[in-house]
Amino acid sequence: MATLTKLLYSAVCIAVILYGIIDVLTNYEQNKCHMTYMFEQPEYLEIPLSKAIKDKFPRYSLYVYGEGVYARNLEKMNFQGIPVLFIPGNSGSHKQARSLASVSLRRAMDKRTYFFFNYFTVDFNEDLTALFGGVLQDQTEFVHTCIKKILRLYKNAENKPSTVLLVGHSMGGMIARALFTLPDFDHKLVNTIITQSTPHQIPVLSVDSYIASFYRKVNSYWKEYGATNLSHVTVVSTGGGHRDYQVRNGLSSLQGIIDPSRGISSSTISMPKAWVSTDHLCAVWCKEVVMATVRAIFDIVDTSTNQISTDADRRMDVFRHYFLSHSGAKKYIRTWAKEITLDPAATWMMENGLTWEFARDKVKEPTYISVPIVRKREDTFVAVSDIEANDWICVCKSETGDGRCKKCKNLSKNGEAIPPSDSGRKVIHINLKKYKSMTHLVIIVPRTYEKVEVMGDIYRKDDRHLSYRMPGFMDMLMTYPESVTQGTGILTLFNDTLFYDLHLLNMDLILKAFTVKLEPKRCSAAKPDLHDGYMMKLHVPGSNEDTISFNKLSETGYLPLKLQSGNIDNTKDVELKVYTDPTCTYQLMILVSPVQMLGQFVRFYGTLLPAFMVAVLLMGVVHQLRCMAKDGICPALLDAISDNGKPYFIIPVVMFLNFICHLSVIQQILGENSSLLPDTKELTNQGLMLRSLPLLLYLIALGLVNFQCLVIDLGMKFLSRVAGLLFSCCPVPASSDRLVQVSLVLALVLSGGLCGTLGLIICYFICIVKVLRTYHILRQNILESRTQSRYNLYLTVLLLLMWVTALNLPPLIVWLRNIQYFITLHNDPSCLTAIICILFVGALFICDDPLSGRDHYFPSCIAVYILTVLLVLYGTLSTYRISYFITCALIMTAVPQVVNKVMSAQQKKGSDM
Repeated sequence: MATLTKLLYSAVCIAVILYGIIDVLTNYEQNKCHMTYMFEQPEYLEIPLSKAIKDKFPRYSLYVYGEGVYARNLEKMNFQGIPVLFIPGNSGSHKQARSLASVSLRRAMDKRTYFFFNYFTVDFNEDLTALFGGVLQDQTEFVHTCIKKILRLYKNAENKPSTVLLVGHSMGGMIARALFTLPDFDHKLVNTIITQSTPHQIPVLSVDSYIASFYRKVNSYWKEYGATNLSHVTVVSTGGGHRDYQVRNGLSSLQGIIDPSRGISSSTISMPKAWVSTDHLCAVWCKEVVMATVRAIFDIVDTSTNQISTDADRRMDVFRHYFLSHSGAKKYIRTWAKEITLDPAATWMMENGLTWEFARDKVKEPTYISVPIVRKREDTFVAVSDIEANDWICVCKSETGDGRCKKCKNLSKNGEAIPPSDSGRKVIHINLKKYKSMTHLVIIVPRTYEKVEVMGDIYRKDDRHLSYRMPGFMDMLMTYPESVTQGTGILTLFNDTLFYDLHLLNMDLILKAFTVKLEPKRCSAAKPDLHDGYMMKLHVPGSNEDTISFNKLSETGYLPLKLQSGNIDNTKDVELKVYTDPTCTYQLMILVSPVQMLGQFVRFYGTLLPAFMVAVLLMGVVHQLRCMAKDGICPALLDAISDNGKPYFIIPVVMFLNFICHLSVIQQILGENSSLLPDTKELTNQGLMLRSLPLLLYLIALGLVNFQCLVIDLGMKFLSRVAGLLFSCCPVPASSDRLVQVSLVLALVLSGGLCGTLGLIICYFICIVKVLRTYHILRQNILESRTQSRYNLYLTVLLLLMWVTALNLPPLIVWLRNIQYFITLHNDPSCLTAIICILFVGALFICDDPLSGRDHYFPSCIAVYILTVLLVLYGTLSTYRISYFITCALIMTAVPQVVNKVMSAQQKKGSDM
């Protein structure tokens, strides 16, 4: 019965994780990106580097992108443009620069600008920089070398550049920022960095100490010198939204690293004129994103020098326009006209109604739509327009009283572009209370032969800006399944309204997830048009991660209602803004989405589970060591976890130590960026720390580990029986201890001479053979307690070795991919761990008597418990530390047997004398 209960519990935990993974991998909008195309054959011309550089970086190269005639000119190494260097990321190719480079080239040709861009790109041999940090420093130094080489190529240029614009994808963005930490790097060589899907905050997985120290060094440097040495550098970071499950949006944020006056964090899903979610690779070729980026790059050029502007404030203003808040103007406007002079000969129209529409197939004469400001109750105005003119709305004081004005104050810069991207639509919200001295709003419709549509709505703010308290988790459970099928809230949006703003109270937890369903019910006299429809926008304050959904009137709209990062402005409410067609009535429903909640859990906390799963295993080891010390028997790991793996044996201690470490006094003593602070400090900084999070993760890990232990145990027993049938005995004879010793020596040699993971794999297979052999002997004498204890302990060692080997697989992959360049893996993070593991696991195998050290197991039991507590504190985000804690636990398990072996040998030697 107990086993069945464990299986059911494990099944629930596995289902939670599987459903969450499926949601992360599949539950997002379809890819709306369009591919970018070239008009001529793309070419990547290699830039010759000196022999010294090639000898130092034999795997890396520098290229320049070209097409057609332009490529032929580049072959002469005569560069006259503005240098841009593309830096690929994890497993990235230098050819990923194609989209940006090709679109930039065509734009320069089409616009006939006096400047153009030379796109250089780095070939990093597709290094796995997200999984192996040992190459990050080499890549940074090579990029520094490339920058100096690129600038030397312009010695004969008419306008010699003094800076290189850097574009980094994924880890390439971190390389770009790491340049400034090099002691010999001239900071003046770079003043603009654009990063795409770069995890700036922390690594996606901190798989080795090199990655962790690299991030600490880079981010600490930018935090310390951002306002001084780096004040001339502007940085743009874009995340991919829901589709990018590799780098979630919160990691791509620059918050807390770069001051908002010099850094912009955005998401492609909220980027004006893009409004698409991109997966991790799509970010480099998505036409909508590429076009917005190229426009921004062109507009930061100083036309007096035909090079990137040295005015950081101007560059930031351009970037805000293209990446954050597009006014809807056809092009970037640096300085807006404060006042507009109106044409006295134009046609004037008065609109006194609350909701109105101006729609024409063409406008033969300039037309002014005058809207009175002074109303009885109404205090807010909203207008949606597709007018192409930049100056299209203003406010004035009519001296004649008929709504006509000669001049007006320009409000056009307060507009905001809205989807669809090709519609030219924009919206403006105006608080009429700010203009009490004025009398009329004026919408300016210029002469045009294109269709023009303007919709206006004046309303009382309290009538349309509504508040709705989102249900808590207990409310969802109490109302299940109605909350999922019928919704937790239903609101009718009546016709003759253009806009509703729903403030979502209590939407403050990352795990909460809902779906908004907006269904048009009755539409009267709707005019079918390509752009007619309605829009929903989820606005999350302080995050620049707005999610937008646009639908035709014939469609039912859906919008995921969930946070993309934990750092939001909690002083303001999350808002759901709905722009409707005034001819329709809508029904809005908010549905609870349990599967998306599981997806949120996996997306934000899934990488924390390995530490808790190993912690559960170590709690079983604690019980095994205690039983061997007390009763002289080693219980099965599954039973040990059942007895000693209760959450209340460890979680209260962890939470108490967390509380102590978060005290301001302790943080001041240790330092804000000290590595002695627990990993929960970073979770708190990201707004992801929950009070019950350690307990929740431990409970799920407990179910997963129970299943893992059961499967491995049954698998080993099955394999042992099969081996017994095939070989009439276990593959390794009992007399072949020397073969085991030789194999262990080989594992040590390979670990130190080639790659540490190779030695771990050999040690792991030796352990498998030991387990199979031990169970074969046990089956012949099932009542032998010493053999049973040996099997139980070796099975535990096998599980621990499995985790160590799995966590250290990235170095092996890197070594295999680069074996043609080097035999020994440099900066191998697995080397020391492997050597220590092999030595002490080998000691266990050689001693081969777990119960012989029972007199010394009790101190080891205490030590492993302390290690388990420290693992939960310091190994959740710092995944590479898990191997260290497992290695220490193996040492604590082996030392008692080694000590007993030595003492027995000394006693025997003394008795012989």
